[in-house]
Amino acid sequence: MKTSLNLLTAFVATSALTFLSGCGGSEEPAPSTPAVQPAAQTEEGDHGHPHGGHGAGPHDGTLADWGGGAYHVEFTVDHDKKESVVYILGSDEKTAEPIKATMVLLSITKPEFQVELTASPLEGEADGLCSRFVGTHDSLGIVQEFAGTISGDIDGTPYVGEFSEAAHGAGGHSHGHSHGVDDALVWEGAPVDHVGTQLLLGHHGKTLHAGKEVEPAVSITRDGKPVTDAKVFNSLVSADGATVLAKEVPTIFEPTTKDEPAHYAQGALAIPKDVKKVAIRFRVVLAGEEPKTFDVPVSLE
Repeated sequence: MKTSLNLLTAFVATSALTFLSGCGGSEEPAPSTPAVQPAAQTEEGDHGHPHGGHGAGPHDGTLADWGGGAYHVEFTVDHDKKESVVYILGSDEKTAEPIKATMVLLSITKPEFQVELTASPLEGEADGLCSRFVGTHDSLGIVQEFAGTISGDIDGTPYVGEFSEAAHGAGGHSHGHSHGVDDALVWEGAPVDHVGTQLLLGHHGKTLHAGKEVEPAVSITRDGKPVTDAKVFNSLVSADGATVLAKEVPTIFEPTTKDEPAHYAQGALAIPKDVKKVAIRFRVVLAGEEPKTFDVPVSLE
């Protein structure tokens, strides 16, 4: 049974591609101060059985941003085949954009599971380039709206895109990553000067809770303008910095909106239960510079 769904893009980070924790010394800021060519024709034996007939993508799938608009990924699912197909698209959200990769990682939040989607090139894609990735998992047979992340690597740069399917009648396609009042940006401590840039380190959410998730955030500016080519990773450590509580994940750059300044985010971390204090560890890599690590202590409720 295939279900027709309207689909929407949402960037809410949950389980992302795991990377090794950053090394180097820690530096604490001052105390807290809040503040296809159109869609390719289905080939014989193709995996083109998308979930939904009214999606935003060219294959009627759910779109997610990859890398601040440089790429997009489109999630589709066939419940009968227990199969997901993810397409890599360009900035126009329509044209196939083959990448040099053998797999991408699909991470679903509820129920929680991961699927390695392997390269299945479209006709004409060669030389190790592919814009279509396919994988199966028993849980994909569950008829529901899925949400999660699609992670991959392009030329050594990690990319993570958040997606969330919409229920029947939800209508339309929202392209963006927004936060409500209770999930507003909070900068912890004073701005930090780092090799000609100014960093604001913090998180989304005025109140953080043990047993829940935190979405760290970093603003990087140079001469008052956003720095868009940095690589930012975050992890969660104990208050003394000695124990890693949540492994390092990458973030993505979010351009300026009417509600928020440009910043790096969407690398959510699970906060353990029964803890009162933790530190968010940021690893910032500016072009041509050595990585720098900053620990930001935060209190929990």
